[in-house]
Amino acid sequence: MWQCVYLCMFAIVIVASAPDLCNALKFDFSQSRVTVSNDVKNYFNGISPAQWKDFVTSGIDSINRQKRLEDNLLSSDITVQNGSISHAQLLDTLPNEKSKLDSDIALKMLKTSLYIYNSKCDPRGISGDECRTYLETRPLPEGSALQSECHRLLQSQRDGHHAFRRLMSQNYKNGFHEMFGEDELTPAWSISMALYDRDNEASEKNRARSQSDDSRDLNLVLVQFAQFVEHDLSKTVCQSMSNGSPIECCNRNQNNLQPRFHHPSCAPILSKDKYGFPNCLNYVRSALAVGKRCNFGAAEQLNQATGILDLSQLYGFTDAAQRKMRTLTNGALKSTSTGNLLPLTSDNDGHRFCAWDSNANATNCFVAGDSRVNSNPLSILVYTIFMRNHNRIAAELLARNRNWSDEQLFQAAKTVNIDIYRRVIINEWLPEVLGANLAAQVLASPPTVAADQHTEVSNEFGVAAIRFYFSMLPNELHNLASGNKDGSNNNVLPLTNLFELKNEIYTPQIQYTSNKLNEILQSLLHERARKMDASYVGAIVWHENTKPDHADVLAFDIQRGRDHGLQPYYKYLEACSAISVTGWSDFESYIPKELLDKLKNVYRNRWTDVDLMVGGISERIVNGTVGPTFGCILSEQFSRIHERHQQQLSSTQDSLLAAYRSMNGSKLLCLNSDMIAVPENIFRLQSNSNRLVNCNNVA
Repeated sequence: MWQCVYLCMFAIVIVASAPDLCNALKFDFSQSRVTVSNDVKNYFNGISPAQWKDFVTSGIDSINRQKRLEDNLLSSDITVQNGSISHAQLLDTLPNEKSKLDSDIALKMLKTSLYIYNSKCDPRGISGDECRTYLETRPLPEGSALQSECHRLLQSQRDGHHAFRRLMSQNYKNGFHEMFGEDELTPAWSISMALYDRDNEASEKNRARSQSDDSRDLNLVLVQFAQFVEHDLSKTVCQSMSNGSPIECCNRNQNNLQPRFHHPSCAPILSKDKYGFPNCLNYVRSALAVGKRCNFGAAEQLNQATGILDLSQLYGFTDAAQRKMRTLTNGALKSTSTGNLLPLTSDNDGHRFCAWDSNANATNCFVAGDSRVNSNPLSILVYTIFMRNHNRIAAELLARNRNWSDEQLFQAAKTVNIDIYRRVIINEWLPEVLGANLAAQVLASPPTVAADQHTEVSNEFGVAAIRFYFSMLPNELHNLASGNKDGSNNNVLPLTNLFELKNEIYTPQIQYTSNKLNEILQSLLHERARKMDASYVGAIVWHENTKPDHADVLAFDIQRGRDHGLQPYYKYLEACSAISVTGWSDFESYIPKELLDKLKNVYRNRWTDVDLMVGGISERIVNGTVGPTFGCILSEQFSRIHERHQQQLSSTQDSLLAAYRSMNGSKLLCLNSDMIAVPENIFRLQSNSNRLVNCNNVA
C-alpha cells in the first residue's frame, strides 16, 4: 500500500484566489476500504474447498472458449498487419515472452474472480466492490494447479514485471475489470478532438524560437529526456492471443469490426465520420499482473519495466534481452560498424522495432532493449548518446585494467553509465519538471521503501503523469545547425525542417549518420519546447472526422486510464491539494476558464467524469513544467525512486563511481557527440544566465 509522503507543494500560488500551496501537505491517497458485511463473510465462509476449486475450473474453461474464438480470428486473418497504424501502436505496448506468461496466469485468476462475481455475488445483490474486497483476502485453493503456477511465478527472478501499484482503488463498472461504456463516459477520441486547437498550434509554430514570450526558456532536450525516463520506468504492454499473436480490434479500413470478430480484450477507440460510420483505432486492453499474493481479486496491470532508473530501456529488461545487446568483447554494447550508431535490426526482428510493411526496404531500423526506441528521431538520439557513453567508459576502463574480463568491463561500464544517468535525471532534469523547491523536498523525503524491496511504479504515474511531455512535442524539428556552428540562435532564418514528426513515428526515414544526429541534438538544444497544456500537435492526434492515417496519443492515454481503472481527476486534485471538490467552480483556481468551458462542453457538464490525464494536462503550470496534480504524482514516485537509489549506492564500488562524479548533462552531450558547444543547463535554451560550455574544454 502507498505510504504517506510529506512534501512541500509549490513555492508560488497559482492565482490570488487559489489555496496556499506553500505549507507542507500530506498527500493522502489512502482509500477507506469497502466494508464487507458479516452476512457476506458468512456466505462465502460456507462455500466448501471443493467448490472453490470448481470456481477455478470454470474460470479457466472461459479462457479455453476464448481460444476457439482466437482460432476463428486467425483463420479470418484478423490480426495486426505489418505497416498498419495498429502496428505502430503495438510497438508502444509490445510484450515480451515473460510478460505473456505473467498475464496468462493473472488472466486465469481474474476470470475465476469474475465467475464468482457473476454466479455468486451479483445474483445475491452483493456489489462488485464488496465482492472484490472479500475475494482479495481469499487465497487461491490449496493444491490447485493455478496456485502452484502463481507461486512459481512470484518466486522466480522478476527482472521488472511487477504489477503497477495504485494510489487509489480501482474504478471499474463491476468492481473487477469492466470499463464504463460510451453511454456513461464521453468517448476518448471525442475528448481529444474537442481539445485540439488549430489556432493555438499555428501560433506556437510562429513563435517557436521567440525568446521573449516564455520566461522559462525550456528546450526540447527536457521533453525528450522525459520520454526516455518513461521508457525506463514504465511499460504497459497489451494482451495477446494465446499463441502470442497480436490482437486487432479494427478492420483494414480503420472501421469497427463486426461483433462476431471482437476479441474480449478489445476496447477500440471509436469516432463517427461525417457519414455516421465509426472510424476505429486499435486499443487492446493491457496485460495483467499477479500481485504480491496469490489471491482472488480485481485486475492489476503489468509493468514490464523495472521501475528504477537503471537504463533498462537501453540494456534490456531481462538478462536474455541484455545479452542480445552485447558484443561480449571488451565490455561493449553492439553498434554499427562505425561505432557511432545503434545496431540495426535483422530481417527477422525488424517488425518488432519498426512499423514497416512486409514489402518495405527497411534498412534504417534500430535495436535497443525496448521496442519503443524508434518511436521518433529524438528518442533514437538519446538512446544513442547513452550507448556511446557506455562504450566510451568501457574503453577507458579497459585501458586502465588490461586484465579485466569482458564481464567485468561490461558490468563496471554499465554501473558508471547508470550512475551518470541517474544524477543527470535527479539533479538536473527533475528540478526543471517539478521546480527547484519541490524537487529539493523530494530528495529530502524520508525512506518509505525497504532496501530489499523492489520499487513499484504507480498506475497514475505510468499511464498519466509521466506522459505530460507529449503535450510539449512540436510537429516538426527545425534545422538550427545549418549556418549556426557556434551554437547561437542568431541569423538562421529562413528555417528548414530536419523532419516532420508524423512521418517518423516507428518508420525511420531519415538517413541516419553521426552528422545527422549532431544536427538533431543541436536543434533540440536550441528550440523551445511547447508549453505543457491540453493542446497536442496534429502529428500525434487525429482531429478530423475522416479515416485516420495515424494514431491519436491523447485518445489512447484517456482510454488506457479507463482500462486501468483510474479514478477521475477530481479525486487526485482533492488528495494533492487538500481541497474538497463539489463542482466545476472548484476547478477554476487550477484550470484556465477558456479550457474549463471546453471541458464542461465535452464532458456534458459532468465534472465527476473528467479523466486524470485530461485534468492533469489542463492545469495551469506553477513552479516547474507541470501543474499541481501531476507535480504531486510525479513527486510521490520520484521520492521512492531516489530513496531506492540512495539505498543501493552503499553497495556499489564507490571508488569506481568517484572517477566519474564530475560528469553532468553538458559533459555527457559533449563527450558523446561532435557538438562544439552546449548550454551549461542542457534542459534550457542558451541565455545570459545559461551560457554555452565549449566542448573542447570538456575532459
